[in-house]
Amino acid sequence: MALRAALLCTGLAAGPTFAIPPAIAQPTQASGSMESSVATWVARHAQSQIYTAILAAELALIQGDRDTASAAYAEIARLSGDASVAERAVELALRAGDRARAVDVVERWAIAQPDSPRPRLIALALALAGSDDAPARAAMNGLLDLPASVLPGALMDAARQLAQLGDRDRAIEFARLAVERHPDLPEAYYALAAATTGTSAQRAAAALTALDRALALRPLWPPAVVLKTRLRLATTPDAQQTELRESTLAEIAAALLAHPEARDLRELRARTLYEMDRFADARREFLALADEGKDDAEEQRFAATLASFAARDWATAERELLDAERAGRGEPLALAYYLGRVAEAEGRWSVAAERYARVDRGDRAFEAQLRRATALARDKRVVEAVALLKQIEPASPRQANALAQTEALLWRDAREYARALAILDALLERKPDDAGLLYDSAILLEQLKRPTEAEARLRRVIALDPNSAQALNALGYSLADRNERLDEARELIEQAHRLAPEDPAILDSMGWVAYRQGRLADAEHHLRTAFAKHADGEIAAHLGEVLWAQGRRDEARAIWRAQLAREPEHEVLRETIRRLDRE
Repeated sequence: MALRAALLCTGLAAGPTFAIPPAIAQPTQASGSMESSVATWVARHAQSQIYTAILAAELALIQGDRDTASAAYAEIARLSGDASVAERAVELALRAGDRARAVDVVERWAIAQPDSPRPRLIALALALAGSDDAPARAAMNGLLDLPASVLPGALMDAARQLAQLGDRDRAIEFARLAVERHPDLPEAYYALAAATTGTSAQRAAAALTALDRALALRPLWPPAVVLKTRLRLATTPDAQQTELRESTLAEIAAALLAHPEARDLRELRARTLYEMDRFADARREFLALADEGKDDAEEQRFAATLASFAARDWATAERELLDAERAGRGEPLALAYYLGRVAEAEGRWSVAAERYARVDRGDRAFEAQLRRATALARDKRVVEAVALLKQIEPASPRQANALAQTEALLWRDAREYARALAILDALLERKPDDAGLLYDSAILLEQLKRPTEAEARLRRVIALDPNSAQALNALGYSLADRNERLDEARELIEQAHRLAPEDPAILDSMGWVAYRQGRLADAEHHLRTAFAKHADGEIAAHLGEVLWAQGRRDEARAIWRAQLAREPEHEVLRETIRRLDRE
């Protein structure tokens, strides 16, 4: 498996579709030359024998005789000197489990075509898959012997191989050979950066140093700009991300002035805009990339659709997802998953459940089935939802916990609070310091009018994670809602707000504690901001109550009635209307 993974970097593992190689030399005949006629006849006869041998080898493969097919192709590669035959020979040798034969074919291929990067890249992949450093070092040096006209591209391919190597120290050792032998090539430093970080952002500082050296040799070089930006984004604290992304856009703009057609830079710009929540701008960038008709067009078009999804433009997202599904474009399971998410966001619970049901395998299957159960419960089919959860076989303790927590949430939404709490308490017996379980159970205790126990659990969550904005907000809101210890409540909620300033639930709490303290203008400001971000029944109830307290009763009624049309069974909203609007 390790060897196959390494060869994926060269494109060899998938293997070419068999065709009689067109590159086998076609000899020409000089008019009137007896010697040439004889040479042509001999060459054509040899070529015919090669074709026959290839067909025989393929027939052996069809019949399941991998060893014969592999041996035949290795011999054909030796006789023909053809690159496509050699590549097929390597593939079959690996499929037959004969690594030594694969190495032998590649060595002969490299001797026959000393200026070709392909055999040297495959030789490097084969050597890296082994544990012996000597062959890998020799393969790397062989690649570094390539002519200057092809070496830079070969180094970029080698960088991808080194990034996939599991042993970072080993990868760095081989990449340093490139820097030592070609200190004037930016590609050598790029390979060192890729080898240093691999597939994670560890050792980012050393990688960034190598990339700075590459950019000093070739300013604004797109691959180095892209890798450097990704490393910086991956290693910068969340609090500094906004500022970093702004500077990133400026750096990308400068690089694009020098390289306006660099697709990797343009894609990085699109993804940076997406991460900055500038979804409309990101969508335009993704669509522009898709419209160029490159091999990644469908991937870029799907990214544009996801930008609409993230912007909560459900109509556009659904239309494009359905268009892709009807046209057979994209991955069906991913399309069904996001179609389910759209229906869920719009409260079309039966449609969401049907769509999630189609995601029955793959990485998203477990999450999709949990969401399906939730959709069924919201569609008043709680028993069916719980039965579905019971049918799911968890693949890990983590999944088992997720199933239990989801079942508890279903019972909570059905207002079966005691049943939900019993499930969570059973989990807490095994994991008493699980912050998520403590938090969820505290919310249920609030519903059961057991505030002292709820507060104790929330304080335990905060002790475990002092930066839990969710727990800080929940405790502060609980105090404010009970009109108790309002100064402490405000302090807790403001701490949560500093940690998550855009969270509508926390903004709602900011407004509610301000209302309890008589700061009506502040309360209205926070609640309007929260309601603009998330038109929720509880926020609508609070905003209306603040307006009511200011004597603006018609405004309050308008907000309540509009929200009640969207959430006719919202408990807090209905209770607020019953309590205040008795006309």
